[in-house]
Amino acid sequence: MQIPYWETQQWKDKKKIRHISNVMGWANFGVQALMVGLMMAYQWILLTVGYPFRMDLTASGGMSSTMYYFLVSAVYIVAVALPFILCIAFMKLPVNETFPFQKVGIGWGVLWILFGVGFCMLTNIPANVVAILIESMGFSGTLPESVAPDTPLALVLNIIEIAVIPPLVEELAFRGVILSQLRKYGNGLAVFGSALLFAFYHGNFLQFTFTFFVGLTLGFIMIRTNNLWIPIIIHALNNGLSLFFSLAADHMSNQAYEVMNVLLFYGLMVVGFVAFIVLLLKKRDCFQRHFQQGLLLFSDRVIAFFTNPGFLAFFALFVLTAVASLQNW
Repeated sequence: MQIPYWETQQWKDKKKIRHISNVMGWANFGVQALMVGLMMAYQWILLTVGYPFRMDLTASGGMSSTMYYFLVSAVYIVAVALPFILCIAFMKLPVNETFPFQKVGIGWGVLWILFGVGFCMLTNIPANVVAILIESMGFSGTLPESVAPDTPLALVLNIIEIAVIPPLVEELAFRGVILSQLRKYGNGLAVFGSALLFAFYHGNFLQFTFTFFVGLTLGFIMIRTNNLWIPIIIHALNNGLSLFFSLAADHMSNQAYEVMNVLLFYGLMVVGFVAFIVLLLKKRDCFQRHFQQGLLLFSDRVIAFFTNPGFLAFFALFVLTAVASLQNW
């Protein structure tokens, strides 16, 4: 006797994927809402206690660069961590499976890091193509104005805010909570889904291509190593290099900056390619596709991942934010 489709394992798997995507979509939505809400709340508190806001410091909302980076760092930690902590509690996720730190030899770990950093450099090429297309349509191809640190403490906080906090909390969220839950339904879905949400998370079209490919790279490395420290370190090095280039541009001649940019950019790609060759020769199995048994086609899993309120709400927020940012840049 044939059982109804809604009682089959295929339907149950689709339902679970929708549930995971729904929760993660709303968690990401919550992150964005918390960032705005907490920043407004902190600014209101500063205003209440008589903090001297300056009208000429428009990029930092009237705050000194030190105060700005301190508040942004504090807000970022709380806003990203809280929704995903609630996910862990709500879904009753085992911590050791959600945040795996499997032992990886130092040599292999260095090779994976070099491979990851090199590939992150490579992803700048398609990202630059997208930036050119955006400019050709009459929009600015630059990111919103950044706040220049004007004291040693502000510089330290700036480094922490860019190269330490985001790599740590974002990797725990995207390559930890999100990827580990989707992995139950295939590594392909886990890598693709976590990378797509990671790209939406950045909220603008200019960064979408870069962050999507970086997310694919970090997800792949996470799947192959089962050690969150490796994507965290790659993410930190990538952000740190970006910050270094930004700060160096203000203290070097254009010619010297271009030479340094080319040497580091192509040098890291070459080093990453060499690391890839070594890994390919010594760990060929890591670069071979492993077919996973399952009742659902990959396309069915992706459709289930897309068709739920949480994902659609987060996607809509991304589109609105991205369009608004194009108008404001």
